[in-house]
Amino acid sequence: MVADFSVIFGEWSEKIEQTLDEAEQEKKEDKEAGPRQELEYWKQRMRKLTCVSEQLRSKNCTTVLDVLLAATNTQTNADIGKPRDKIFLATSKWRGIELRVTEALNEAKDNVKYLQTLEKFIEPLYEGNPESIKETLPALMNSIKMIHTIARYYNTNERMTGLFMKITNQMINNCKFNIINFRRIRQGQTTIGSLSSAPA
Repeated sequence: MVADFSVIFGEWSEKIEQTLDEAEQEKKEDKEAGPRQELEYWKQRMRKLTCVSEQLRSKNCTTVLDVLLAATNTQTNADIGKPRDKIFLATSKWRGIELRVTEALNEAKDNVKYLQTLEKFIEPLYEGNPESIKETLPALMNSIKMIHTIARYYNTNERMTGLFMKITNQMINNCKFNIINFRRIRQGQTTIGSLSSAPA
């Protein structure tokens, strides 16, 4: 049983680490992405990590972990099909994975919480025109300043620079759409809301 549980445990560890690594790689999005994609990325990451966290707390996981921990406390290696040291290393690695999942989930939740405060200010970037964007920019900048001041995870130079790039991308896309479709917009043949489907 211990030997079987060790194999299962190893597979679980690999899958969880793979999920965490994949979530990191997904961040490398295209350079034309706007602020909506940033918020959506963190929402998806939070959902994924919540599922992983729930699995870690499931009865199956805790049972396997308890059996393997008990196996490392046995007096002789002959009692188990695998050396105690190997199982001990696997359970120690598991603790590290649990901490990594918890930290990543806390980060995702925190980032979603703060990025959601920007939603009403970034809406004009998609649905408005250059004039309405100009009117909402001071409020948007104040909200970003607040995030930079108090957010626990999102206030790094890299994250803030990335967010400003996405906002700038969407401002440029909006302006391009308005310039290209100026006549049609004035005649009511097209709306700003169709910007999201317009070519960049």
